[in-house]
Amino acid sequence: MWNDGLKIGVPLIDSEHKELCSRIDQLLDACNKGQGRAEIVKTVAFLEEYTIKHFSDEERLQRSSGYPKCAEHKEMHEYFKAKVADLKKSLDENGANIANISDTNFFLMNWLINHIQKVDKELATYIK
Repeated sequence: MWNDGLKIGVPLIDSEHKELCSRIDQLLDACNKGQGRAEIVKTVAFLEEYTIKHFSDEERLQRSSGYPKCAEHKEMHEYFKAKVADLKKSLDENGANIANISDTNFFLMNWLINHIQKVDKELATYIK
């Protein structure tokens, strides 16, 4: 999934985005092999940890550069964290099922396309 179109040109952030893409690849591969139920639990656990480190790194970079859309960007991160919490809650209450696997896949693909390729690239352009 990772390709140069996802690069924003900030090495730390690109490295963290690569890891996210790798995890999404693992989930999609598991789904294709009929093993999505086992992998979704790992993916959501990863996302819980990933959001803490990655968003902290991005927000620190925004503050240090004086990025004017800091608050707006943070709101998007808060939305992502809330969505991950919802996915986790669904897993805890309903177990791994096709619906939450599908919701997770859709959400992550949408995030990659709309957040990384647009919002994070805008941040990188500002920093440069």
